Amino acid sequence: MPESRSGSKAAAIFVLAALTVAIGALESMPIPALPLIQRELGLDPAQAALLTTTLLLTGSVTMPIIAKLADARGGLRVLVALSWCIVVGGAVSAFAGSLPLMVFGQFMQGLGIAVVPVSFVVVRELFPERMAVAVGVITGCFTVGGGVGVLSAGPLADAWSRRWMFLLPTLLVTVLAFVAQFAFRRAARPGSAARLDWAGAVLLAGALAALTLNLAWIPQNGWFSAPTGILLVLTLVFGTAWVVVERRVADPMVDLRMLGRRGVWSSSVVAAVLGVGYAVPYFLFPQLLAMPPSVAGFGFGASASVISLYLFPAVAVAVLVGPVTGLLVRRVGSRAVVAGGLVVTGCGIVFAAFWHSAPWHIVVSMLLTIGLGVGAAFTALYTGVIDAVEAADTGVATAINGIARGIGLSLGVQLSAVIISAGADPSTHLPSEASFRTGFFLSAVLVLIPLAVVRFVPGSRAVAGLVRSAKAREATH
Repeated sequence: MPESRSGSKAAAIFVLAALTVAIGALESMPIPALPLIQRELGLDPAQAALLTTTLLLTGSVTMPIIAKLADARGGLRVLVALSWCIVVGGAVSAFAGSLPLMVFGQFMQGLGIAVVPVSFVVVRELFPERMAVAVGVITGCFTVGGGVGVLSAGPLADAWSRRWMFLLPTLLVTVLAFVAQFAFRRAARPGSAARLDWAGAVLLAGALAALTLNLAWIPQNGWFSAPTGILLVLTLVFGTAWVVVERRVADPMVDLRMLGRRGVWSSSVVAAVLGVGYAVPYFLFPQLLAMPPSVAGFGFGASASVISLYLFPAVAVAVLVGPVTGLLVRRVGSRAVVAGGLVVTGCGIVFAAFWHSAPWHIVVSMLLTIGLGVGAAFTALYTGVIDAVEAADTGVATAINGIARGIGLSLGVQLSAVIISAGADPSTHLPSEASFRTGFFLSAVLVLIPLAVVRFVPGSRAVAGLVRSAKAREATH
């Protein structure tokens, strides 16, 4: 490989890592400050949950389209365009003074969820022979950003305002987006001349939008209400039309045969159910920490800064889990790592159900769930999906897994809000301790359910094929 191209790759991967960290920070910052945002905007728990679900639902709807663009036109180019959308979302969120504006800002930031599958396209373009470790590094970088966001969000919001909580990472993403346009130019591969299936993209977006909105609104509308029925019909109509179109076009948005591959459907099922399960403690922990003990009889009355400190150890551990999981997958396979991650996550949640009265209880529970279990399971799932498809389908395949995860997270967050709202104490109008315990037990059961399909997750990596294809490409340069 010419030295200039090797240097271009090194510069590109450095900027990619920095950009992934910055975007990860921007995505995670609202979590520890959610109780503060609730108070400032006068939101109830269901409305606060809407901010989280808006971000997740946006990612679920747009991820396959963005990933397909990355597969067809090159991941590096798409990543730069995506960064500017995230800049807009961060700026709007910073200055939003009402729920609708904050929702719009989170909608734009939600596009950033596609950074993960697009980054996988990038690393497969640059380092296909080291894909397992590279996947771990990317998830690790995104988690590093999450840790930085979690640690800094509370102090920034308390010391200055929630405005700076959003502005600082937005400014960093802006600078990196400018740098990336030059760093990525020489490393990027030429785009494909293939036509994009825009009809399939629109129909898929419509089906996913109707489905995810229905999941988010069912707690308010009810299972048998007219809006629920209308959205269900729209989901079926758009979904059926999408299948018809995809079966007829020459270059479909998603090759339907790919959905039937064992590594794709099994990983997506696990991701969806695990998403529902771990979203419950993900939403409940900040709420529990913020509960005023003098009124509720439990909780810690924690400020946004203190919530950040409680959450940070788990995220710090997850930073190391990503790359280590990549190495572990190469030795024992994705299936064993996913199963282990599910068991560890379930144990951590059960621990929280029984013990949540001391600071170390919360820290240990989050270390087991968010730090170890979830991080390992999702890294291994992404690796298994990448192994199950051809290189040209990396973005779309990982996006399908991301969609399943996003829908699961959205449903889990709404489920959490319903549980603590329904279990409010009549005298204090605050969630009862029993409602938190119910949420944790339900979450533990959900997390362990995917063990039934883990045996269909790919058990070993197909490294040899990746190495051969990488050497073949090197020989052509």
